[in-house]
Amino acid sequence: MKLKALLVDDEIHILNNLSKVLPWEAMGFEIVGLSKNGVEALEVAIRQRPDLILCDIRMPVMDGMTLIQKLREHGLESEILLLTGYQEFEYARTGIRYGVKDYICKPINYYELEEVVRKIADEVRDNRKRQSKEQHLYRVASLANENYLLHSLLGQEREEEGVLWDKEESGEWKFRGVMLLDLEGYAHRSISWTLHERKAWNQHIKNMLKDMFKPIIREYTVLQVREGEWCLIFHSLEEEGERITKEQLQAGYDQLQGIVSVKDGIMVRMCLERNAIGVAELSSVYQRMQQMLILSHPQEWFLDADRIFANSFEAHANSEGTQWRFIEQIGNGLRNGSHEMLVQVVTELKYYVGHLAENRAAEKLLHYLLIHLLREMRELQMLTGDQEKEVWLKLQELLSLKDLMSLVVSLLDRSRESLSTKKTAETLMISAQNYIQHHLGNDFGIEDIADYLGISCSYFCLLFKNHFGETFVEYLTKQRVEMAKCLLSGSDRSVTHIGSVVGYQERRYFTKVFQKYTGMTPSEFRMKESPIS
Repeated sequence: MKLKALLVDDEIHILNNLSKVLPWEAMGFEIVGLSKNGVEALEVAIRQRPDLILCDIRMPVMDGMTLIQKLREHGLESEILLLTGYQEFEYARTGIRYGVKDYICKPINYYELEEVVRKIADEVRDNRKRQSKEQHLYRVASLANENYLLHSLLGQEREEEGVLWDKEESGEWKFRGVMLLDLEGYAHRSISWTLHERKAWNQHIKNMLKDMFKPIIREYTVLQVREGEWCLIFHSLEEEGERITKEQLQAGYDQLQGIVSVKDGIMVRMCLERNAIGVAELSSVYQRMQQMLILSHPQEWFLDADRIFANSFEAHANSEGTQWRFIEQIGNGLRNGSHEMLVQVVTELKYYVGHLAENRAAEKLLHYLLIHLLREMRELQMLTGDQEKEVWLKLQELLSLKDLMSLVVSLLDRSRESLSTKKTAETLMISAQNYIQHHLGNDFGIEDIADYLGISCSYFCLLFKNHFGETFVEYLTKQRVEMAKCLLSGSDRSVTHIGSVVGYQERRYFTKVFQKYTGMTPSEFRMKESPIS
């Protein structure tokens, strides 16, 4: 690891001595600049971003103390070693304020200087290694958190390994709120986009959402549940005890709407739950917010899902509860591959529509179902782009009740045929299994493997749970532990090394996971199972 050093002194002979007397290369340094004053040094420092700056205090044009202040104002965190013949307390106090590492008095004792520089170099390298490990662990933890939340949102998660959030005194995970953000009209308007264009556009929106609400929500996770739909889960607010308001969200809404309005006919809609929510409630809260968005007027951009409002909304929605039941049954039937459920939906739907007193109510119901059905079939890859476009074109026509019913039935028939003739789920899960085995030592999460398979995260989670009988997080952890057991009993490599081979870069965390699944630490397991013992 090569480090950079910048030398600053207005006395040329000292500058030359500093560059030649010390064994810079042997100490792992590259000298990136020799500067005679603070102005020159600042320009070099901004450009080169050195790890160490040896700097005189008394210099023309810009002195050492002013240089240090400017460096910090520019965000440079270089270690600074002051060279000075002046030992006044005022200089020392100013230097401490700006994080000066140490002082060397003139005339310079070069043996002492070399010793100090070597010590600083070791500290810089150690800090870099620690920061690299912390960044790695943060990414691993973030992936674990997102995986856990996505499974919880879909009503699947049981495993709490790896999550970072604090628990309430009751011992239950609690979040400070949830917001569902949906793009009204996205499914229709994105028909002509390529798969790459859709993924890139959705990822762009997700990246924006990660920073957009930071002024009011200090910490939150953004999950993409399906195309055109994101769920924001709040861990802590900027002002604890405060409640997010529609007015606070307005700026973010305007910014997003300005972007999506480029795609004609797409509208941003938000549904906000501001009460504390436990993990066990996430799935039901998510479904309730989906229901509220579907049953409310499409031009209403903000919906308040708080308890009081939710109760009145549910009372209002009872008259339309049946149509929501059909939507749920269709989604469950498609995602679980249940032919029987889809046949039952068709039978019940025909009976229900046939006995509705008003045609307009029946037409409204079938329009809801068709839009939801198209969106679900896209997620499950049951329609080609041309087939989906054909249905949307039909929806632009003035269709009779009979035509709408026929369209719903034909789509459900097509989905049943797709489930019967394709072994898509089995093939995808074989590919997923191979991917996991080949990437056990890498950092990857649901989003990475779903992208590799070319499907949505939510679809991947459901397929995985149905196929393997456990969540992705549970399966991946067990595979890593089983691989670690083989390596521990069959090799003499260190526990730290084996942990890194199976995806755990930090030994303490590896030990914790391993012990949870085996009842022993890696060292205890090796002692018990190794043939050598």
